[in-house]
Amino acid sequence: MLSTKQLIHIIYDRYCKPRLKQLEDPLGTQEKILRKILSRAKDTAFGKQHGFADIASIDEFQRHIPVTTYDYMQPFVARTMAGEENILFPDKTMCMLVTSGTTGTPKLYPFSEYRVKEFIFGAFETTGYYVVHTGNYDLMEGKRLTFPAPPSLGEKIGQYDVAFYSGALTVAPIPPELQKLLEGRESRRVPPREVDTILDWDKKFYLTARYAVAADVRSAVGLTSNMVSLLRKISTEYLDRLLADPELDAETKARLRDVSTDGVLNLQELWPKLSLLISSGVSVTPFRRIIRKLIGDVDIWEGYLATEAELGGMIFPDKGMIPNISRVFFEFIADDVEGAEPIPLSDVKLRTPYRVLITTFGGFYRYDIGDLVEFTDIQTPVFTVISRKKSIVSLAGERLSEEIILRVLERACEQRGIGFIDFALLPEITEDVIRYHIFIEFTEPPDDLEEFTGDIDARLARANIHYAAQRQANVLHLPVIIPVQPGGFEVLLRKMKKVVGQTKVPRRLTPDLIQMIPTLKTK
Repeated sequence: MLSTKQLIHIIYDRYCKPRLKQLEDPLGTQEKILRKILSRAKDTAFGKQHGFADIASIDEFQRHIPVTTYDYMQPFVARTMAGEENILFPDKTMCMLVTSGTTGTPKLYPFSEYRVKEFIFGAFETTGYYVVHTGNYDLMEGKRLTFPAPPSLGEKIGQYDVAFYSGALTVAPIPPELQKLLEGRESRRVPPREVDTILDWDKKFYLTARYAVAADVRSAVGLTSNMVSLLRKISTEYLDRLLADPELDAETKARLRDVSTDGVLNLQELWPKLSLLISSGVSVTPFRRIIRKLIGDVDIWEGYLATEAELGGMIFPDKGMIPNISRVFFEFIADDVEGAEPIPLSDVKLRTPYRVLITTFGGFYRYDIGDLVEFTDIQTPVFTVISRKKSIVSLAGERLSEEIILRVLERACEQRGIGFIDFALLPEITEDVIRYHIFIEFTEPPDDLEEFTGDIDARLARANIHYAAQRQANVLHLPVIIPVQPGGFEVLLRKMKKVVGQTKVPRRLTPDLIQMIPTLKTK
């Protein structure tokens, strides 16, 4: 059997190096990927209707195919739901994926067999990049903590199960090429796959914790908010239950007693070799402080994963997220220029907010995913997600993005040695006042809420010149900060009948929603 180091270098040489080479010629790579996508889908119902077989260039593609949204794609999705094949993509449909519905009504997408392979190869590549570039081969000798959604939500659309993206991947077969490389190796994941199928999230959290505390966890992978919730529960909620659990061995219980104080488990002592967290799905910005507090100074690699595609991720320790140019064809529309036309990756400029259009092997064509990104480097393309399009708020023309608010909150809390879990906004617009009510779930609230509010206001003004101008003109008034009880946003999601741990907190609240949020009394 191959040694760990040999395995990693085979993965790196076979899968990682070609992508690094492609980054040297982004335009050429993107042209090749577009041709491959169109050629592969030319005989699908969508491909025939849109003349994929006759498209020979990026310009022709942009002229012949409109920018699409879910409404445009829905008739093709409906045909797939009804059991037709070869509609949006030529390969087998595995299931129907459902989005969380954070930015609108939940949507269903057919999930292709090809996308499964894309993800699995991408996950192996990420490990290869990280281990080779950091030299942390020791990571591969322990377990990887995961917390995906169930592979089925217990519903069907026609013949297809309905699932969240992370859950669908847990039952996906490993491609034979990788299976051969891994032959004879014990699974590195914790917990075992049977835990993934549990629909009761409370039960799933606990069982995952029970397996995890008995394992040599060296990495953790998952949706950022899910993983933080899991780590918090293991650290602060489960100790007594674990010590009384007849399924947990005596040696593990003794160790838990050794690494706990006053009912709180020290995860850094429990898993001293935990060194990497790969996070995705939700911005890691508001969670960094609590991650560090829970598991120490681990490496945090962020991925840009959406239901529609794996759009980017880190492949160098010292760079941000790099677009997945070898599997997705990208176009970008300057968001601050009225009537701007879509441009390819080769034409983007630094520090310009762009809407993202994607064309993929998984059945999306010039699809507007609703995100805004900015490029921080264009030599080797590196971008950062600014926000979901609908997460931009603008009461008086200030256009505050989710990322700006996250950054402001993170820095204000860091200065005070406190943290926060999440936030949401309620705009107030009356004849007398225009202002934001900012609901924040702190890990510990600020000592002086009035002073904290003034600091947030000043930081927002420094971060956004339009906010500053409207505050100076007294069009926008001082925001109101409302501390949320610990676990308050989880209460909100439960009352909304959303899946806790899988659904994001709505950024913009309504008067009905705020009645569901338990808040802390302030002086």
